[in-house]
Order: sequence, then C-alpha cells, then structure tokens
Amino acid sequence: MKLKALFVWLAIALAVGVGGAGYVFRADIALAVARRAAASVMGRTLSARLPDGLHAVFCGTGSPLPDRTRAGPCLAVIAGDRVFVFDAGEGAAETLTLMGVSPGNIEAVFLTHLHSDHVDGLGALALQHWANASAQSPLRVIGPPGAERVVAGFNEAYAIDSTYRVAHHGPTVMPPTGYGMRAEPFSIPPEESQRQLLDDGGVRITAFPVNHAPVTEAFGYRIDYGGRTIVISGDTARSDTLAAAAQDADLLVHEALSPQLDAVLHDAASVQGRANIAAVFEDILTYHSSPAEAGRVASAAGVETLALTHITPPTPIPGLDEVFLRDARGTFSGSVWLARDGDVISLPRAGGVRRSRRL
Repeated sequence: MKLKALFVWLAIALAVGVGGAGYVFRADIALAVARRAAASVMGRTLSARLPDGLHAVFCGTGSPLPDRTRAGPCLAVIAGDRVFVFDAGEGAAETLTLMGVSPGNIEAVFLTHLHSDHVDGLGALALQHWANASAQSPLRVIGPPGAERVVAGFNEAYAIDSTYRVAHHGPTVMPPTGYGMRAEPFSIPPEESQRQLLDDGGVRITAFPVNHAPVTEAFGYRIDYGGRTIVISGDTARSDTLAAAAQDADLLVHEALSPQLDAVLHDAASVQGRANIAAVFEDILTYHSSPAEAGRVASAAGVETLALTHITPPTPIPGLDEVFLRDARGTFSGSVWLARDGDVISLPRAGGVRRSRRL
C-alpha cells in the first residue's frame, strides 16, 4: 500500500507540477518510488511465489516475423524450485528477467532444433547466467548434433567482451570459469522413440523426435514432476511421435501457424511482386502445424490443456487471436489458450491448472 501511495503522489505531482511548485519535487518523488520498486524487484523470485508443482513460463511466444510484443521462442519450466529453459530466441533473457526468473538460476537450456530464431538469444542468456549469479561453470546447452558448433560460435563472439567483464568487476564477481556455454549434443537412433535426458530429484525430462523436415533432428520434450506433466512440441508438422509422447499430459505447449493469416501475407507479397517472400509463406505451411492440427494432437493424446505458442504470423490487430483459438477449439474440446510473453501456466502438485500474467 505504501508503494501504491507513492505512485499516487507521483501522479499528483505530475498533474499539478507543470508550471507549478510541485514540478520541483517530481524527481524526488520518482527517486523514492524507484528505491522502493528496486528493492522489490531485486528480492523477487518467481519460483518462490509459486506453489510446488510444474509451471510453464512463456518467455518468448513469437516467430521470425517482426513482433514488438513477442520475444523469440522460449519456454522456461519451473519444477519445484528448479529452472530449465527450452529454446532461447532473441529477447528471451530480457523477458525472463522482467518476469522474475534470474538467468543465474537456470540449470540447463534444452534446444528443440537449430533454426536461428530458436538460438539467437543464447548469447545474452549465457552472459546473464554468468553475471547474475557469479556462475562458476558455463551454462549447459543440451540439443541436437550441431549444438556444439552453435555454442562455440557464441563463445567466440563474446570472448573479447568476457575479458572486459572480468577486468571491470574482478574474478570474484565474474569468475572466468563461469563464462559462456558448454554444449551437450545428443541424438535419438531411428529404432528408439525417445531418450531420457534427466531423472534427478523427482524431475524427469525426456526428448522425442518430431517432424520438422528438412531439419533432420528436431525434438520435442516431456517434463514430469510431482505427478504433473508438460509436453513441448517444438517446431513440427503433424507428428504421431508427439501425440504418443503427450499421452495424458496436463499441458501441451504446441506451436501454431494460421493458414488464413499466412495466406493474407502470401497474397500481399504476391501483389507487390515480392515472389521470394511469397514463396516463404507458401513453404512454411509444410513444416509447421496449424491450430486445428495442434488441437487434433491434443485430442489424440487426451491432454487437459492446450497452449498455443510460436505464433505465426503475429496478431497486432484485436480479434486476430480468435482466428487461432477458433480453429484449435474446432478440433479440441479441452481448454485452449493462446500464450503471450509473460504468461505463466501453473500445474500445482495438489492439482488444477492456473493461468497468470507476470510481465
């Protein structure tokens, strides 16, 4: 209430201060508000404010298409007090921090595949992982073969900067051993349907192949903890392996590309003579899933809740969200949500599903 009162006083000062005596105190009032807000933010940890269970933290729900309201693909999963991140698109580190998830608390990043929009936020995420917690060891990055090349590239790109950071703050604040990332690539042989990557402290993370051809190794993930389950589709066309892995999950986080909105952009590009862009909008229909297809997978798997993410194209006009939701609800009778950056879907150990905004 005290913080709210300070904001009220600030509003009054701004309202009457222009051209008046109150204007003189505007900076002082703003500083007082900033002190209180900074103390609150520095002490805020999202996981400490959530009930024990599994939580899907949407730190990036966008696509390669420009969208100021959505960071690149990123989903953090909080299992108890442990934090794992799945994909790290551009802006992921910023969104996580604004939501109260310190990159310093991330145990590992799991990559669904190596498309640029799913990895181009790794550099910032690794830097914040190092700086936020004086990390003693690099950030683990677990993903398909080739992850080691991506990680090596980012490590080299940030190598000069890392020496400056150590020089600025000293090795206690910025331990040289904690700089960068360490890749842990894995494959799933054709004869296997999945691979268990973690089984520790009640948290189990399992990878399975999905259909994102011509990407040869693309994965989805299943996370189990406390009797609750989240399944992440990654980028995929309709995939039977995904439906099998998602059986009886509490929450399916599935990518979604709207054919209707894609057609709008395709036709506009064609009219303007931009044949290359029109071709892209035609091609992407073959290796992504529509909201209706996501709904069919959710129905086949018997999941409780479906959350649509990797929203393609963007939805800058009110009402466009309904284009996605309407199509998904036509094939799935459970709860359907279109995720936005800052959303948290909670699966408490005690049961139930809750949605909240944390941005």
